[in-house]
Amino acid sequence: MKRMLQEYSHLAFLDIETTGRDPGSHEIIEVGIAMVDPKTRELKDTHELKIMPEHLEIADPESLAINHFTPEAWQGALPQQEAMQKLCGILSGSTPCGWNVGFDRAFLETALNRAGFTISGCGIDYTWHDIKMDFIRWAKLVGREEEFGPRFGLRVAREAFGVSAEGAHSALPDAMATFEVWKRLEDDFQRIKPTLHI
Repeated sequence: MKRMLQEYSHLAFLDIETTGRDPGSHEIIEVGIAMVDPKTRELKDTHELKIMPEHLEIADPESLAINHFTPEAWQGALPQQEAMQKLCGILSGSTPCGWNVGFDRAFLETALNRAGFTISGCGIDYTWHDIKMDFIRWAKLVGREEEFGPRFGLRVAREAFGVSAEGAHSALPDAMATFEVWKRLEDDFQRIKPTLHI
């Protein structure tokens, strides 16, 4: 067990932006990562990658608009293969965390596989942590489930904890917002813990 804890030494708060909602056909166009020490909760590093889509002809126009995609803004973006190789190295030794992280995982694992990489081969923890589930649990504990449900989106979580919405729907700002919400959730769970009868 000690070996496993040493192997995954960082939390990687990540967010991805895509050309649509289907990981089987749509592509990742941006990834933001905030690397965090799990013990001190200190931000150690950030990474932001713009990735060039290969099949814009099947992209969802609404998704591109939400993600602020323009050919001009993506000049110099990494090719898909190079980006996946870089992400494999960045995420090695980390436990990924995110908001509704199943979406991010579906796209990232598919893209890594297409490029010839795997989650385990990259040294990425196979267990990913969904901060949205923490927020839902917190909302139930403090009696605010109806206020934030049924979607429990990152926007309402940011508002609940006073986290800036600047840069929303861009990968790194959303990854950083998820990290900030997580810190506030952890603090409030510690506050609530003595009042729970478990």
